[in-house]
Amino acid sequence: MDNTLQLILRKDIQKIFDNFAATVNKKVVFFSPDGKILTSGLNCRNSEFCHIVQTKIFGHERCSMTDIANMNESVKKKGMVCYRCHAGIQEAVTPIYVENQIAGFAMIGQFRTSRKISSRMKKACPNSAIYDKLEAAFNKLPYYSPGKLRDVLGMFSMLVDYIVSKELVTVQGNRIVSRINAFIDTSLHRSISLAEVAKHAGKSCSTISHLFRQKLNKSFKRHLLEKKLEKAEEYFHMNPEMSIEEVAEKIGFHDQFYFSRLYRKYRGIPPSEYRRTFRGK
Repeated sequence: MDNTLQLILRKDIQKIFDNFAATVNKKVVFFSPDGKILTSGLNCRNSEFCHIVQTKIFGHERCSMTDIANMNESVKKKGMVCYRCHAGIQEAVTPIYVENQIAGFAMIGQFRTSRKISSRMKKACPNSAIYDKLEAAFNKLPYYSPGKLRDVLGMFSMLVDYIVSKELVTVQGNRIVSRINAFIDTSLHRSISLAEVAKHAGKSCSTISHLFRQKLNKSFKRHLLEKKLEKAEEYFHMNPEMSIEEVAEKIGFHDQFYFSRLYRKYRGIPPSEYRRTFRGK
Protein backbone atom coordinates (compact mmCIF):
# COMPACT_ATOMS: atom_id res chain seq x y z
CA MET A 1 0.00 0.00 0.00
CA ASP A 2 1.05 3.61 -0.61
CA ASN A 3 2.50 4.94 2.63
CA THR A 4 3.47 8.38 1.41
CA LEU A 5 0.37 9.90 2.99
CA GLN A 6 -0.71 9.88 6.59
CA LEU A 7 -3.86 11.09 8.22
CA ILE A 8 -3.91 14.23 10.28
CA LEU A 9 -6.88 14.30 12.62
CA ARG A 10 -7.97 17.59 14.13
CA LYS A 11 -8.56 17.51 17.87
CA ASP A 12 -12.26 18.27 17.49
CA ILE A 13 -12.62 15.36 15.06
CA GLN A 14 -10.83 13.05 17.46
CA LYS A 15 -13.31 14.21 20.11
CA ILE A 16 -16.24 13.24 17.90
CA PHE A 17 -14.89 9.71 17.52
CA ASP A 18 -14.02 9.56 21.21
CA ASN A 19 -17.63 10.35 22.05
CA PHE A 20 -18.92 7.87 19.49
CA ALA A 21 -16.64 5.13 20.85
CA ALA A 22 -17.77 5.86 24.41
CA THR A 23 -21.43 5.79 23.38
CA VAL A 24 -21.22 2.35 21.77
CA ASN A 25 -18.62 1.13 24.29
CA LYS A 26 -16.25 0.05 21.53
CA LYS A 27 -12.71 0.69 20.38
CA VAL A 28 -12.03 3.08 17.48
CA VAL A 29 -8.51 3.29 16.05
CA PHE A 30 -7.01 5.11 13.06
CA PHE A 31 -4.19 3.50 11.09
CA SER A 32 -1.63 4.75 8.61
CA PRO A 33 -1.63 3.22 5.11
CA ASP A 34 0.98 0.65 6.18
CA GLY A 35 -1.10 -0.56 9.12
CA LYS A 36 0.56 1.32 11.97
CA ILE A 37 -1.53 2.93 14.67
CA LEU A 38 -1.35 6.70 14.29
CA THR A 39 -0.22 8.66 17.29
CA SER A 40 -2.53 11.44 16.10
CA GLY A 41 -5.48 9.08 16.05
CA LEU A 42 -7.52 7.34 18.69
CA ASN A 43 -5.99 4.53 20.65
CA CYS A 44 -8.50 3.23 23.19
CA ARG A 45 -7.75 0.42 25.56
CA ASN A 46 -8.20 -3.16 24.47
CA SER A 47 -11.00 -5.16 26.01
CA GLU A 48 -9.97 -7.70 28.63
CA PHE A 49 -10.97 -10.45 26.20
CA CYS A 50 -8.63 -9.22 23.45
CA HIS A 51 -5.87 -8.62 25.97
CA ILE A 52 -5.97 -12.27 27.02
CA VAL A 53 -6.13 -13.45 23.41
CA GLN A 54 -3.11 -11.35 22.43
CA THR A 55 -0.94 -12.02 25.49
CA LYS A 56 -1.85 -15.58 26.45
CA ILE A 57 -3.04 -17.37 23.31
CA PHE A 58 -2.32 -16.09 19.78
CA GLY A 59 0.02 -13.13 20.30
CA HIS A 60 -0.12 -9.57 18.98
CA GLU A 61 1.35 -10.48 15.60
CA ARG A 62 -1.59 -12.73 14.69
CA CYS A 63 -4.02 -9.88 15.40
CA SER A 64 -1.93 -7.40 13.39
CA MET A 65 -1.78 -9.76 10.42
CA THR A 66 -5.56 -10.17 10.52
CA ASP A 67 -6.07 -6.40 10.67
CA ILE A 68 -3.70 -5.71 7.76
CA ALA A 69 -5.26 -8.47 5.63
CA ASN A 70 -8.67 -6.85 6.06
CA MET A 71 -7.28 -3.39 5.41
CA ASN A 72 -6.01 -4.68 2.08
CA GLU A 73 -9.40 -6.21 1.40
CA SER A 74 -11.14 -2.90 2.16
CA VAL A 75 -8.86 -1.16 -0.37
CA LYS A 76 -9.81 -3.71 -3.02
CA LYS A 77 -13.47 -3.28 -2.14
CA LYS A 78 -13.10 0.50 -1.72
CA GLY A 79 -15.42 0.31 1.23
CA MET A 80 -15.99 -1.07 4.70
CA VAL A 81 -15.13 -4.69 5.44
CA CYS A 82 -16.78 -6.36 8.43
CA TYR A 83 -15.15 -9.59 9.56
CA ARG A 84 -15.00 -12.12 12.37
CA CYS A 85 -11.49 -12.30 13.78
CA HIS A 86 -9.67 -15.51 14.76
CA ALA A 87 -10.91 -15.03 18.35
CA GLY A 88 -14.55 -15.07 17.22
CA ILE A 89 -15.52 -11.39 17.62
CA GLN A 90 -16.60 -8.91 14.96
CA GLU A 91 -14.54 -5.97 13.73
CA ALA A 92 -14.85 -3.57 10.82
CA VAL A 93 -12.36 -1.46 8.90
CA THR A 94 -12.97 1.23 6.31
CA PRO A 95 -10.38 2.91 4.06
CA ILE A 96 -10.02 6.68 4.07
CA TYR A 97 -9.23 8.32 0.75
CA VAL A 98 -7.93 11.86 0.31
CA GLU A 99 -7.57 13.13 -3.25
CA ASN A 100 -8.31 9.62 -4.52
CA GLN A 101 -5.33 8.19 -2.66
CA ILE A 102 -5.44 5.89 0.34
CA ALA A 103 -4.51 7.99 3.37
CA GLY A 104 -5.28 5.56 6.17
CA PHE A 105 -7.92 3.42 7.81
CA ALA A 106 -10.53 3.71 10.52
CA MET A 107 -11.28 0.57 12.52
CA ILE A 108 -13.97 -0.21 15.04
CA GLY A 109 -14.12 -3.49 16.81
CA GLN A 110 -14.47 -6.06 19.52
CA PHE A 111 -18.20 -6.70 19.03
CA ARG A 112 -19.62 -9.83 20.61
CA THR A 113 -22.25 -11.15 18.22
CA SER A 114 -22.69 -14.65 19.66
CA ARG A 115 -24.03 -15.80 23.01
CA LYS A 116 -21.27 -18.32 23.62
CA ILE A 117 -17.54 -18.29 23.13
CA SER A 118 -16.42 -20.34 20.13
CA SER A 119 -15.37 -23.93 20.80
CA ARG A 120 -12.08 -23.39 18.94
CA MET A 121 -11.02 -20.88 21.59
CA LYS A 122 -11.26 -23.57 24.27
CA LYS A 123 -8.95 -25.75 22.20
CA ALA A 124 -6.56 -22.87 21.64
CA CYS A 125 -6.20 -22.06 25.35
CA PRO A 126 -3.05 -23.55 26.91
CA ASN A 127 -4.89 -24.52 30.12
CA SER A 128 -8.29 -24.43 31.81
CA ALA A 129 -7.40 -21.50 34.07
CA ILE A 130 -6.76 -19.23 31.09
CA TYR A 131 -9.92 -20.49 29.39
CA ASP A 132 -12.00 -19.64 32.47
CA LYS A 133 -10.63 -16.09 32.46
CA LEU A 134 -11.18 -15.82 28.72
CA GLU A 135 -14.78 -17.02 28.95
CA ALA A 136 -15.52 -14.61 31.79
CA ALA A 137 -14.03 -11.73 29.77
CA PHE A 138 -16.04 -12.78 26.71
CA ASN A 139 -19.27 -12.69 28.68
CA LYS A 140 -18.47 -9.15 29.89
CA LEU A 141 -18.46 -7.89 26.32
CA PRO A 142 -21.81 -6.30 25.39
CA TYR A 143 -23.84 -8.47 23.04
CA TYR A 144 -24.78 -6.96 19.67
CA SER A 145 -27.63 -8.36 17.62
CA PRO A 146 -27.22 -8.31 13.82
CA GLY A 147 -29.55 -5.31 13.59
CA LYS A 148 -27.78 -3.32 16.28
CA LEU A 149 -24.37 -4.08 14.78
CA ARG A 150 -25.61 -2.95 11.37
CA ASP A 151 -26.83 0.36 12.85
CA VAL A 152 -23.57 1.03 14.70
CA LEU A 153 -21.43 0.27 11.66
CA GLY A 154 -23.72 2.40 9.49
CA MET A 155 -23.25 5.37 11.80
CA PHE A 156 -19.49 4.77 11.95
CA SER A 157 -19.27 4.69 8.15
CA MET A 158 -21.31 7.90 7.91
CA LEU A 159 -18.97 9.68 10.35
CA VAL A 160 -15.91 8.69 8.32
CA ASP A 161 -17.56 9.75 5.05
CA TYR A 162 -18.57 13.06 6.63
CA ILE A 163 -15.10 14.09 7.82
CA VAL A 164 -13.67 13.31 4.38
CA SER A 165 -16.42 15.05 2.39
CA LYS A 166 -16.17 18.17 4.58
CA GLU A 167 -12.37 18.17 4.36
CA LEU A 168 -12.06 17.77 8.13
CA VAL A 169 -9.22 15.33 7.61
CA THR A 170 -6.15 15.99 5.52
CA VAL A 171 -2.85 14.33 4.77
CA GLN A 172 0.61 14.64 6.15
CA GLY A 173 3.29 15.10 3.57
CA ASN A 174 4.93 17.70 1.38
CA ARG A 175 2.80 17.21 -1.71
CA ILE A 176 0.13 19.85 -1.11
CA VAL A 177 2.51 22.29 0.58
CA SER A 178 4.97 21.91 -2.30
CA ARG A 179 2.23 22.65 -4.81
CA ILE A 180 1.25 25.79 -2.88
CA ASN A 181 4.84 26.94 -2.48
CA ALA A 182 5.42 26.57 -6.21
CA PHE A 183 2.38 28.76 -6.85
CA ILE A 184 3.55 31.34 -4.31
CA ASP A 185 7.07 31.44 -5.77
CA THR A 186 5.70 32.39 -9.18
CA SER A 187 3.34 35.00 -7.71
CA LEU A 188 5.52 36.92 -5.24
CA HIS A 189 5.37 40.01 -7.44
CA ARG A 190 1.73 40.60 -6.52
CA SER A 191 -0.76 40.26 -3.67
CA ILE A 192 -1.95 36.71 -3.06
CA SER A 193 -5.03 35.82 -1.02
CA LEU A 194 -5.71 32.65 0.92
CA ALA A 195 -8.83 32.13 -1.19
CA GLU A 196 -6.78 32.25 -4.39
CA VAL A 197 -4.28 29.72 -3.05
CA ALA A 198 -7.06 27.44 -1.83
CA LYS A 199 -8.70 27.52 -5.25
CA HIS A 200 -5.39 26.70 -6.92
CA ALA A 201 -4.87 23.73 -4.55
CA GLY A 202 -8.47 22.56 -4.92
CA LYS A 203 -9.07 22.87 -1.18
CA SER A 204 -11.11 25.01 1.15
CA CYS A 205 -9.59 27.99 2.94
CA SER A 206 -10.01 26.26 6.31
CA THR A 207 -8.19 23.18 5.02
CA ILE A 208 -5.22 25.23 3.78
CA SER A 209 -5.07 27.20 7.03
CA HIS A 210 -5.12 23.99 9.08
CA LEU A 211 -2.49 22.39 6.87
CA PHE A 212 -0.04 25.26 7.37
CA ARG A 213 -0.63 25.26 11.12
CA GLN A 214 -0.16 21.49 11.29
CA LYS A 215 2.71 21.08 8.87
CA LEU A 216 4.69 24.32 9.21
CA ASN A 217 3.49 25.52 12.62
CA LYS A 218 2.64 28.93 11.21
CA SER A 219 -0.26 30.70 9.55
CA PHE A 220 -0.54 30.99 5.78
CA LYS A 221 -0.23 34.78 6.10
CA ARG A 222 3.03 34.48 8.05
CA HIS A 223 4.40 31.90 5.60
CA LEU A 224 3.61 34.15 2.64
CA LEU A 225 5.24 37.14 4.31
CA GLU A 226 8.40 35.16 5.06
CA LYS A 227 8.59 34.04 1.44
CA LYS A 228 8.32 37.66 0.33
CA LEU A 229 11.01 38.80 2.76
CA GLU A 230 13.33 36.01 1.60
CA LYS A 231 12.75 37.07 -2.00
CA ALA A 232 13.54 40.67 -1.08
CA GLU A 233 16.81 39.58 0.50
CA GLU A 234 17.61 37.65 -2.66
CA TYR A 235 17.17 40.85 -4.68
CA PHE A 236 19.38 42.79 -2.26
CA HIS A 237 22.03 40.12 -2.48
CA MET A 238 22.03 39.86 -6.28
CA ASN A 239 21.68 43.59 -6.89
CA PRO A 240 22.58 45.71 -3.82
CA GLU A 241 22.18 48.90 -5.89
CA MET A 242 18.46 48.25 -6.23
CA SER A 243 16.40 50.74 -4.23
CA ILE A 244 14.10 49.77 -1.36
CA GLU A 245 11.14 51.00 -3.41
CA GLU A 246 12.10 48.81 -6.41
CA VAL A 247 12.49 45.70 -4.25
CA ALA A 248 9.20 46.39 -2.48
CA GLU A 249 7.43 46.63 -5.84
CA LYS A 250 8.96 43.38 -7.04
CA ILE A 251 7.48 41.47 -4.10
CA GLY A 252 4.03 43.00 -4.30
CA PHE A 253 4.30 45.95 -1.90
CA HIS A 254 3.28 49.31 -3.38
CA ASP A 255 4.17 51.14 -0.17
CA GLN A 256 7.90 50.95 0.50
CA PHE A 257 7.46 52.34 4.02
CA TYR A 258 4.98 49.62 4.92
CA PHE A 259 7.43 47.05 3.53
CA SER A 260 10.26 48.57 5.57
CA ARG A 261 8.19 48.44 8.78
CA LEU A 262 7.36 44.78 8.21
CA TYR A 263 10.96 43.94 7.40
CA ARG A 264 12.25 45.60 10.55
CA LYS A 265 9.54 43.97 12.65
CA TYR A 266 10.41 40.43 11.52
CA ARG A 267 14.14 40.79 10.83
CA GLY A 268 15.13 43.18 13.60
CA ILE A 269 16.92 45.59 11.25
CA PRO A 270 15.71 47.91 8.45
CA PRO A 271 16.07 46.62 4.88
CA SER A 272 18.54 49.42 4.12
CA GLU A 273 20.94 47.99 6.69
CA TYR A 274 20.62 44.48 5.25
CA ARG A 275 21.26 45.82 1.73
CA ARG A 276 24.29 47.77 2.93
CA THR A 277 26.09 44.52 3.86
CA PHE A 278 26.32 43.57 0.17
CA ARG A 279 27.38 46.91 -1.26
CA GLY A 280 30.98 47.12 -2.41
CA LYS A 281 31.43 43.35 -2.59
